[in-house]
Amino acid sequence: MANDDRVSITPKYLIGKVTKLTGLSIDVVRVWERRYGAVTPMRSDGGTRLYSDADVLRLRRLRQAVDDGHSIGRAATLSEAELDQLIGETSGIVEKADPYRSVRERFIAAVKAMDSSLADQELARAAALFTVDELIKEIAAPLLQDITAQSSVRELGVAQKQLALWLIRNTLGTMFRLYPSASDFQTIVFATPIGDRHESGIWLGSLLAATKGWRVCALGCEVPAVEIANAMRITKARLLALSLSVDRSGIEHDLTSIARLIPASSRVLLLGIEAHRHTRFAQSVNWIVVGDIGGLETCLEGAL
Repeated sequence: MANDDRVSITPKYLIGKVTKLTGLSIDVVRVWERRYGAVTPMRSDGGTRLYSDADVLRLRRLRQAVDDGHSIGRAATLSEAELDQLIGETSGIVEKADPYRSVRERFIAAVKAMDSSLADQELARAAALFTVDELIKEIAAPLLQDITAQSSVRELGVAQKQLALWLIRNTLGTMFRLYPSASDFQTIVFATPIGDRHESGIWLGSLLAATKGWRVCALGCEVPAVEIANAMRITKARLLALSLSVDRSGIEHDLTSIARLIPASSRVLLLGIEAHRHTRFAQSVNWIVVGDIGGLETCLEGAL
Protein backbone atom coordinates (compact mmCIF):
# COMPACT_ATOMS: atom_id res chain seq x y z
CA MET A 1 0.00 0.00 0.00
CA ALA A 2 2.85 2.37 0.70
CA ASN A 3 3.78 2.44 -2.97
CA ASP A 4 0.22 2.49 -4.36
CA ASP A 5 0.43 5.00 -7.21
CA ARG A 6 -3.34 5.00 -7.58
CA VAL A 7 -3.76 7.21 -4.51
CA SER A 8 -4.51 10.69 -5.80
CA ILE A 9 -2.40 13.66 -4.75
CA THR A 10 -4.90 16.12 -6.21
CA PRO A 11 -5.96 18.60 -3.52
CA LYS A 12 -9.74 18.55 -3.14
CA TYR A 13 -10.93 18.10 0.46
CA LEU A 14 -11.68 20.86 2.95
CA ILE A 15 -10.63 20.16 6.52
CA GLY A 16 -14.22 19.44 7.58
CA LYS A 17 -14.38 16.55 5.11
CA VAL A 18 -10.97 15.34 6.24
CA THR A 19 -12.22 15.02 9.82
CA LYS A 20 -15.09 12.82 8.64
CA LEU A 21 -12.78 10.62 6.57
CA THR A 22 -10.14 10.21 9.28
CA GLY A 23 -12.08 10.45 12.54
CA LEU A 24 -9.70 13.15 13.75
CA SER A 25 -10.89 16.49 15.09
CA ILE A 26 -10.06 19.74 13.30
CA ASP A 27 -7.78 20.76 16.18
CA VAL A 28 -5.84 17.50 16.00
CA VAL A 29 -5.38 17.74 12.22
CA ARG A 30 -4.07 21.28 12.55
CA VAL A 31 -1.69 20.42 15.39
CA TRP A 32 -0.33 17.38 13.55
CA GLU A 33 0.12 19.47 10.44
CA ARG A 34 1.76 22.53 12.00
CA ARG A 35 3.72 21.03 14.86
CA TYR A 36 4.74 17.68 13.40
CA GLY A 37 4.55 18.23 9.63
CA ALA A 38 2.33 15.17 9.29
CA VAL A 39 0.89 16.37 5.97
CA THR A 40 1.41 19.43 3.76
CA PRO A 41 -1.89 20.45 2.18
CA MET A 42 -2.06 22.69 -0.86
CA ARG A 43 -3.94 25.99 -0.87
CA SER A 44 -6.67 27.17 -3.17
CA ASP A 45 -6.48 30.51 -4.95
CA GLY A 46 -8.34 31.98 -1.99
CA GLY A 47 -5.83 30.56 0.51
CA THR A 48 -7.99 27.69 1.81
CA ARG A 49 -6.18 24.50 2.75
CA LEU A 50 -7.09 21.58 0.50
CA TYR A 51 -6.16 17.96 1.25
CA SER A 52 -5.68 15.06 -1.15
CA ASP A 53 -6.55 11.38 -0.93
CA ALA A 54 -2.89 10.75 -0.12
CA ASP A 55 -3.09 13.23 2.78
CA VAL A 56 -6.22 11.52 4.11
CA LEU A 57 -4.61 8.09 3.83
CA ARG A 58 -1.51 9.26 5.68
CA LEU A 59 -3.59 10.83 8.45
CA ARG A 60 -5.50 7.58 8.85
CA ARG A 61 -2.22 5.67 9.09
CA LEU A 62 -0.96 8.12 11.67
CA ARG A 63 -4.15 7.79 13.68
CA GLN A 64 -3.80 4.02 13.75
CA ALA A 65 -0.16 4.31 14.81
CA VAL A 66 -1.07 6.65 17.66
CA ASP A 67 -3.99 4.45 18.65
CA ASP A 68 -1.57 1.51 18.77
CA GLY A 69 0.48 3.41 21.33
CA HIS A 70 3.13 5.15 19.23
CA SER A 71 3.86 8.85 19.66
CA ILE A 72 2.78 11.21 16.90
CA GLY A 73 6.17 12.87 17.10
CA ARG A 74 7.85 9.66 15.99
CA ALA A 75 5.17 8.44 13.58
CA ALA A 76 5.03 11.71 11.65
CA THR A 77 8.70 11.41 10.68
CA LEU A 78 8.20 8.04 8.99
CA SER A 79 7.66 7.31 5.32
CA GLU A 80 4.54 5.49 4.16
CA ALA A 81 6.45 2.19 3.98
CA GLU A 82 7.84 2.70 7.47
CA LEU A 83 4.39 3.56 8.79
CA ASP A 84 3.00 0.37 7.25
CA GLN A 85 5.69 -1.62 8.98
CA LEU A 86 5.12 0.18 12.28
CA ILE A 87 1.42 -0.60 12.42
CA GLY A 88 1.81 -4.08 10.93
CA GLU A 89 -0.43 -3.31 7.97
CA THR A 90 -0.80 -5.94 5.26
CA SER A 91 -4.15 -5.51 3.56
CA GLY A 92 -5.31 -1.99 4.20
CA ILE A 93 -6.02 0.32 7.06
CA VAL A 94 -8.55 -1.20 9.42
CA GLU A 95 -9.87 0.90 12.25
CA LYS A 96 -10.21 -0.86 15.56
CA ALA A 97 -13.76 -1.66 16.59
CA ASP A 98 -13.37 0.31 19.82
CA PRO A 99 -10.28 2.53 19.97
CA TYR A 100 -11.51 4.07 23.23
CA ARG A 101 -11.52 0.70 24.94
CA SER A 102 -7.96 0.08 23.74
CA VAL A 103 -6.81 3.29 25.39
CA ARG A 104 -8.63 2.47 28.62
CA GLU A 105 -7.18 -1.02 28.74
CA ARG A 106 -3.63 0.19 28.15
CA PHE A 107 -4.08 2.84 30.84
CA ILE A 108 -5.32 0.30 33.39
CA ALA A 109 -2.49 -2.09 32.50
CA ALA A 110 0.05 0.67 33.11
CA VAL A 111 -1.60 1.57 36.41
CA LYS A 112 -1.53 -2.05 37.53
CA ALA A 113 2.22 -2.03 36.90
CA MET A 114 2.45 1.27 38.82
CA ASP A 115 4.05 2.79 35.72
CA SER A 116 2.84 6.36 36.15
CA SER A 117 4.85 7.64 33.19
CA LEU A 118 3.35 5.13 30.75
CA ALA A 119 -0.17 5.61 32.13
CA ASP A 120 0.19 9.37 31.78
CA GLN A 121 1.41 8.95 28.19
CA GLU A 122 -1.72 6.97 27.36
CA LEU A 123 -3.94 9.81 28.58
CA ALA A 124 -1.79 12.35 26.73
CA ARG A 125 -2.17 10.38 23.49
CA ALA A 126 -5.91 10.23 24.01
CA ALA A 127 -6.04 14.00 24.56
CA ALA A 128 -4.15 14.52 21.29
CA LEU A 129 -6.03 11.92 19.27
CA PHE A 130 -9.63 12.43 20.30
CA THR A 131 -11.90 15.42 20.68
CA VAL A 132 -12.44 16.77 24.18
CA ASP A 133 -15.99 15.35 24.15
CA GLU A 134 -14.59 11.91 23.33
CA LEU A 135 -11.94 12.27 26.02
CA ILE A 136 -14.63 13.06 28.60
CA LYS A 137 -17.33 10.59 27.55
CA GLU A 138 -15.37 7.66 26.11
CA ILE A 139 -12.13 7.69 28.09
CA ALA A 140 -12.32 9.54 31.41
CA ALA A 141 -15.95 8.89 32.39
CA PRO A 142 -15.85 5.08 31.89
CA LEU A 143 -12.49 4.86 33.67
CA LEU A 144 -13.71 6.87 36.63
CA GLN A 145 -16.94 4.89 36.83
CA ASP A 146 -15.06 1.59 36.89
CA ILE A 147 -12.49 2.80 39.40
CA THR A 148 -14.95 4.35 41.82
CA ALA A 149 -17.57 1.59 41.44
CA GLN A 150 -14.89 -1.12 41.78
CA SER A 151 -16.49 -3.09 38.99
CA SER A 152 -14.23 -4.15 36.13
CA VAL A 153 -10.99 -3.14 37.86
CA ARG A 154 -11.48 -4.74 41.27
CA GLU A 155 -7.96 -6.14 41.10
CA LEU A 156 -6.55 -2.63 41.53
CA GLY A 157 -5.23 -1.91 44.99
CA VAL A 158 -5.84 1.29 46.90
CA ALA A 159 -2.53 2.79 45.80
CA GLN A 160 -3.19 1.90 42.17
CA LYS A 161 -6.65 3.45 42.26
CA GLN A 162 -5.26 6.60 43.82
CA LEU A 163 -2.61 6.78 41.11
CA ALA A 164 -5.23 6.36 38.38
CA LEU A 165 -7.47 9.07 39.87
CA TRP A 166 -4.55 11.47 40.24
CA LEU A 167 -3.47 11.01 36.61
CA ILE A 168 -7.00 11.42 35.25
CA ARG A 169 -7.55 14.53 37.36
CA ASN A 170 -4.29 16.06 36.08
CA THR A 171 -5.22 15.38 32.46
CA LEU A 172 -8.69 16.86 32.82
CA GLY A 173 -7.21 19.86 34.64
CA THR A 174 -4.75 20.45 31.83
CA MET A 175 -7.56 20.35 29.28
CA PHE A 176 -9.67 22.67 31.46
CA ARG A 177 -7.03 25.39 31.21
CA LEU A 178 -7.45 25.41 27.43
CA TYR A 179 -10.92 26.94 27.86
CA PRO A 180 -10.51 30.27 29.68
CA SER A 181 -13.79 31.97 30.49
CA ALA A 182 -14.73 35.45 29.36
CA SER A 183 -16.18 38.10 31.65
CA ASP A 184 -19.62 37.77 30.07
CA PHE A 185 -19.87 33.99 30.57
CA GLN A 186 -22.56 32.69 32.89
CA THR A 187 -21.28 30.94 36.01
CA ILE A 188 -21.91 27.41 37.22
CA VAL A 189 -20.79 26.17 40.65
CA PHE A 190 -19.80 22.52 41.19
CA ALA A 191 -19.62 20.84 44.60
CA THR A 192 -20.48 17.75 46.60
CA PRO A 193 -22.37 17.99 49.90
CA ILE A 194 -21.01 16.98 53.29
CA GLY A 195 -20.24 13.26 53.46
CA ASP A 196 -19.45 12.83 49.75
CA ARG A 197 -15.72 12.72 49.05
CA HIS A 198 -15.91 11.67 45.41
CA GLU A 199 -14.79 14.50 43.13
CA SER A 200 -14.81 12.69 39.78
CA GLY A 201 -18.21 14.11 38.82
CA ILE A 202 -16.88 17.60 39.49
CA TRP A 203 -13.81 17.02 37.31
CA LEU A 204 -15.83 15.77 34.36
CA GLY A 205 -18.62 18.29 34.73
CA SER A 206 -16.28 21.24 35.09
CA LEU A 207 -14.40 20.46 31.89
CA LEU A 208 -17.61 19.79 29.98
CA ALA A 209 -19.14 23.06 31.18
CA ALA A 210 -16.00 24.99 30.20
CA THR A 211 -16.17 23.61 26.66
CA LYS A 212 -19.80 24.75 26.45
CA GLY A 213 -18.94 28.36 27.30
CA TRP A 214 -19.64 28.45 31.04
CA ARG A 215 -17.51 30.06 33.72
CA VAL A 216 -16.77 27.32 36.22
CA CYS A 217 -16.37 27.64 39.98
CA ALA A 218 -15.42 24.20 41.31
CA LEU A 219 -15.58 24.09 45.11
CA GLY A 220 -14.54 20.46 45.54
CA CYS A 221 -16.00 17.85 47.85
CA GLU A 222 -17.77 17.92 51.23
CA VAL A 223 -18.73 21.58 51.09
CA PRO A 224 -21.09 22.83 53.84
CA ALA A 225 -24.45 24.17 52.68
CA VAL A 226 -23.70 27.69 53.91
CA GLU A 227 -20.44 27.80 51.93
CA ILE A 228 -22.17 26.62 48.77
CA ALA A 229 -24.77 29.35 49.22
CA ASN A 230 -22.05 31.98 49.78
CA ALA A 231 -20.27 30.90 46.62
CA MET A 232 -23.50 31.17 44.65
CA ARG A 233 -24.05 34.73 45.86
CA ILE A 234 -20.47 35.92 45.41
CA THR A 235 -20.16 34.55 41.87
CA LYS A 236 -23.77 35.38 40.96
CA ALA A 237 -23.94 31.89 39.54
CA ARG A 238 -26.94 30.88 37.51
CA LEU A 239 -26.47 27.15 38.07
CA LEU A 240 -25.39 24.85 40.89
CA ALA A 241 -24.35 21.30 40.02
CA LEU A 242 -24.24 18.90 42.97
CA SER A 243 -22.44 15.62 42.40
CA LEU A 244 -23.89 12.75 44.45
CA SER A 245 -21.86 9.54 44.57
CA VAL A 246 -22.58 8.29 48.09
CA ASP A 247 -25.85 6.96 49.49
CA ARG A 248 -25.92 7.98 53.14
CA SER A 249 -28.55 8.73 55.71
CA GLY A 250 -29.26 12.40 56.24
CA ILE A 251 -28.23 13.48 52.77
CA GLU A 252 -31.64 14.99 52.02
CA HIS A 253 -31.42 17.05 55.20
CA ASP A 254 -28.27 18.65 53.77
CA LEU A 255 -29.90 19.08 50.38
CA THR A 256 -32.83 20.80 52.09
CA SER A 257 -30.39 23.19 53.78
CA ILE A 258 -28.81 24.00 50.44
CA ALA A 259 -32.23 24.63 48.88
CA ARG A 260 -33.12 26.99 51.72
CA LEU A 261 -29.87 28.96 51.67
CA ILE A 262 -29.07 29.48 47.99
CA PRO A 263 -30.59 32.44 46.09
CA ALA A 264 -34.17 31.83 45.01
CA SER A 265 -33.28 32.41 41.35
CA SER A 266 -30.71 29.59 41.34
CA ARG A 267 -31.25 26.44 39.30
CA VAL A 268 -29.81 23.21 40.70
CA LEU A 269 -28.69 20.10 38.84
CA LEU A 270 -28.09 16.75 40.55
CA LEU A 271 -25.56 14.51 38.85
CA GLY A 272 -23.71 11.35 39.78
CA ILE A 273 -24.53 7.69 40.32
CA GLU A 274 -26.73 8.41 43.36
CA ALA A 275 -28.65 11.35 41.88
CA HIS A 276 -31.62 9.23 40.76
CA ARG A 277 -32.35 8.26 44.37
CA HIS A 278 -33.42 11.82 45.05
CA THR A 279 -35.79 12.36 42.14
CA ARG A 280 -38.83 12.89 44.38
CA PHE A 281 -36.98 15.40 46.54
CA ALA A 282 -35.67 17.20 43.45
CA GLN A 283 -39.18 17.55 42.10
CA SER A 284 -40.38 19.03 45.40
CA VAL A 285 -37.83 21.87 45.23
CA ASN A 286 -37.84 22.27 41.43
CA TRP A 287 -34.35 20.84 40.94
CA ILE A 288 -33.31 18.78 37.92
CA VAL A 289 -31.84 15.26 38.09
CA VAL A 290 -29.45 14.95 35.16
CA GLY A 291 -27.69 11.76 36.31
CA ASP A 292 -24.85 11.18 33.89
CA ILE A 293 -22.57 13.42 31.86
CA GLY A 294 -24.88 13.21 28.84
CA GLY A 295 -27.77 14.64 30.82
CA LEU A 296 -25.56 17.43 32.12
CA GLU A 297 -24.49 18.27 28.58
CA THR A 298 -28.11 18.55 27.46
CA CYS A 299 -28.90 21.02 30.25
CA LEU A 300 -25.78 23.10 29.63
CA GLU A 301 -26.42 23.35 25.90
CA GLY A 302 -30.09 24.14 26.40
CA ALA A 303 -29.14 26.84 28.93
CA LEU A 304 -32.30 25.85 30.82
